[in-house]
Amino acid sequence: MRRIEKKQKVGIMGGTFDPVHEGHLAVAHRVLDRFQLNEILFVPAFSPPHKEGSLTSFPHRVAMLEAALAGDGRMSVSIIEAERRTPSYTVETLREFHQRLEGTSFYLIMGADMFTEIELWYRYSELFELADIIVASRPGVSSDRVAGQVARLPGKFRFDAGQQMWCRDDGSRIFYCPDIAKSISSSQIRTRLRQGSTVAEYLPPPVWEYIQRHGLYAAPSDIH
Repeated sequence: MRRIEKKQKVGIMGGTFDPVHEGHLAVAHRVLDRFQLNEILFVPAFSPPHKEGSLTSFPHRVAMLEAALAGDGRMSVSIIEAERRTPSYTVETLREFHQRLEGTSFYLIMGADMFTEIELWYRYSELFELADIIVASRPGVSSDRVAGQVARLPGKFRFDAGQQMWCRDDGSRIFYCPDIAKSISSSQIRTRLRQGSTVAEYLPPPVWEYIQRHGLYAAPSDIH
């Protein structure tokens, strides 16, 4: 992770990234431009508490992220969750970022599907104290469903239609980004690879090349 000057606007985009795909990058580019962020840090989960089953090794997932982001100075990878005790809880990761990058304004980026389950997150109410929340649209999750989830959160959030955001008296803000949903997910990509189907159109070329080179998600002889 590069040194970031104080008082900058930094997006935090967490996930397993198993593998990172074009949908992730589309969200990142849209958020960078709309909110004029200085940088987005991709934070691969080292030991996510709510994920069942095995993950591709952390070094492979980091390497794929680095390959996808190479050449874009506004996006980089942080391995902060590998440097801390497991499991990897988002609220604790954000607190660590505040300690390391004091004075930085953070924006936590998540898909609408994840946001509708935010009440299941560990100490979720504290997230709003640590970062503004940016909710990116996802296939199958309507804006009305997102609004309904906001209405269930503690406190009273008021909607600003012009800014497409909700705000609360304590300064907490939730932004909504529509029209960036990509009909693909990492789990679908893994399934297609196991079935021997091509997925090149959903992946940055360096990531596709990395998967082929290392025989990830399927035996090397089965990847086409």
